[in-house]
Amino acid sequence: MLLIVSYVFAFFTVTVAGCLQPVNWESCSKINEWLIPDVVYAWKLKTGEIVPYQTEKDYLNSLQGTTKD
Repeated sequence: MLLIVSYVFAFFTVTVAGCLQPVNWESCSKINEWLIPDVVYAWKLKTGEIVPYQTEKDYLNSLQGTTKD
């Protein structure tokens, strides 16, 4: 429970406080471009559907011509 509270607090202190400034309103108003995809990506990381840095690993392996994990 404390972990969830920490995440919510961090979200509000960083994102909401930053979006309160008029200079950031245009960027913050497009929630479907930055928040929704990141939440989906975080969920896939949490459930193990994707592995952190897997695309980078695949790219480096393709340069070497190997498929080792």
